[in-house]
Amino acid sequence: MAIDYKKLTEDLIMAKQAAEEAAKGEDGGTANLDTMTIKLPRANENKVIEAVKKAGLYTRGKSEWIGPRFFISPPKCGQGNSRNRAVEAMAKVMREAGWGILVYYQMD
Repeated sequence: MAIDYKKLTEDLIMAKQAAEEAAKGEDGGTANLDTMTIKLPRANENKVIEAVKKAGLYTRGKSEWIGPRFFISPPKCGQGNSRNRAVEAMAKVMREAGWGILVYYQMD
């Protein structure tokens, strides 16, 4: 299946908006590095990075650490519970849009 990079950008924009809304409120809890990951087989890495950037989000590119996935950071949101809520909101939007999403949880 070919990757629709325009749809990827549009869906990431909606995910970012959901994350920003979900991150509002208390930020208790411990610092964490929760991050949304997306699996895009045979995707052009530069086009994915550009789609993420156009959506106002950040990825370093494809990682092989837990399989071939792109780790996409949430928008600015804090580092405790608010980050967890933001990442979960992003993942929900992207899953509902049909993307292969997992959330990476890391607690310090």
